Amino acid sequence: MVYEIAGLKVGMEPKFGRLTKQCEAYRSWGEPVLTVTPTPGQLTRPWMRHYTPEDREYICCSAAFCQQIVEHGRFFLHASAVVVEGEAYLFSAPSGTGKSTHTALWRKLFPQSYILNDDKPVIWPTEEGITAWGTPFSGKSDLQVNRGVPLRGICFLKQAEENRIGPLSGAGALAMLLNNTWRPGSSRSMERLLDMVEQVMAEIPLYEMACTREPQAARMACAVMKGT
Repeated sequence: MVYEIAGLKVGMEPKFGRLTKQCEAYRSWGEPVLTVTPTPGQLTRPWMRHYTPEDREYICCSAAFCQQIVEHGRFFLHASAVVVEGEAYLFSAPSGTGKSTHTALWRKLFPQSYILNDDKPVIWPTEEGITAWGTPFSGKSDLQVNRGVPLRGICFLKQAEENRIGPLSGAGALAMLLNNTWRPGSSRSMERLLDMVEQVMAEIPLYEMACTREPQAARMACAVMKGT
């Protein structure tokens, strides 16, 4: 089967229901430029024994896709991406911190907003601008849309008892971006990733936010990131 994900033709043969269902909206045709095929060794790693075969397939295909796209001028960010008024805002944080909870607040507060991807949106920097894309690899929620949207801002979250947000730049921004994506082992691929990350840092506002899980946190983030 051929799928088109973040503008790339991807060859993939899902065997289980979870990945088959999540990929359905991405079905396409033509010649794939990359192929996602987990090896038996990947599927039987010791730490995988706690997962079902269906989940193993999903995890391995997601990892293979995220690793290969760097060679095609894209990278993923471990984030929840929400779209408001045609622009994407990405919220990144360690698992369990509350990024999905935060973007869920945006969906409740702002009419016509939606989740572009709830776990692994792709960032595609080009000369024309930087877009965020939905992928079928969307974590437990399966909230994702097969669409590319102009990227307006990225925010790194941490839990706190009060809400505050501020700009993030320099070494701190670089570290946050690299810590929340896949870092290649080869020097050539790492150089490509760094070029893309530098473009994002130059063109997209980045923020760090300490917040509660209350609606006011989303209102504050939206006001700051949209500049309203």
